[in-house]
Amino acid sequence: MYHDTASTANLLQSEKFILDNDYEGSVSAKVDYFEVTGANSAVVYVHGYMDYFFQSHLADFFIDRGISFYAVELRKYGSSLQEHHHPNFCKDVREYYEEISTIVHKAKERGHQNIILHGHSTGGLIATHYLLHSPDKALISAVILNSPFFAFNASKSAKSLLPLITPLGKFLPYLKFTRLPSINTESLHKDYRGRWDFNLDYKPVPSFFTYLGWMRAIFRAQQEVYNKTVDTLPSLVLHSSQSCFKSEWSEEVFRSDVVLNVEDIEFYAKQIYQNVTVVAIENAVHDIVLSEDTVIENYFAEISQWLEKHHQL
Repeated sequence: MYHDTASTANLLQSEKFILDNDYEGSVSAKVDYFEVTGANSAVVYVHGYMDYFFQSHLADFFIDRGISFYAVELRKYGSSLQEHHHPNFCKDVREYYEEISTIVHKAKERGHQNIILHGHSTGGLIATHYLLHSPDKALISAVILNSPFFAFNASKSAKSLLPLITPLGKFLPYLKFTRLPSINTESLHKDYRGRWDFNLDYKPVPSFFTYLGWMRAIFRAQQEVYNKTVDTLPSLVLHSSQSCFKSEWSEEVFRSDVVLNVEDIEFYAKQIYQNVTVVAIENAVHDIVLSEDTVIENYFAEISQWLEKHHQL
């Protein structure tokens, strides 16, 4: 089982770095990384919302293929969260460009010709926004997205209200809008119904509050990525073969995306990315790399084939 095996990623080095102050004061970020000597390619990984990097077997997968691995810990997440911060908060996803570009430039300076931007969930939305709007987007040679957050999982009527509600986040940014259901985290952690071990201070049950200002930032970012296309960049988007939105516990949770609608993911992936391969992984959970072992193997096999096809090794 993946979480019981010896891991090359145990050798990951960590580096914290200070960022420019923002509207909440001092901020920092972190990178966990492993340099493969002489590697032509490097992955820069961006985690999701209410998340942080702990999936060491993902790092192992790339390292074993001769690809260096850099996992960005975004400001106000994980160990970078400070007492004066609102957890996981941003007013604009452009705030994250600073830490992503810092790591991209670090990888380039260390001789990596191919930089593969890899994002999960909200990290997938942030990565896409970065590819469309960042001054450093030309430094990226390929993108891999794991269940990217291209649209809120809501009914048509609820989605129609978002353009009316989210603008209020400009004036009431810290209004506690909701608390996300914890079913996903509970299905993963070994202290509940899952098999994975991660820091519940960083990925908690119950979840952190979601603020209206964050909702506004994400909705605006989604609208902005709908209006542009990534034309030539080799792109791989992977998601579960099914979603499950039952209000009560079900075994389906262990083989479904319980966070996002997979039909939205596929639709917007094909709309935004022109040179894209979209793959539905059978029985995968929202963070596919935290699925059952056979599902993870299928996930890694798809990425391997894609890397070879697009000469990213």
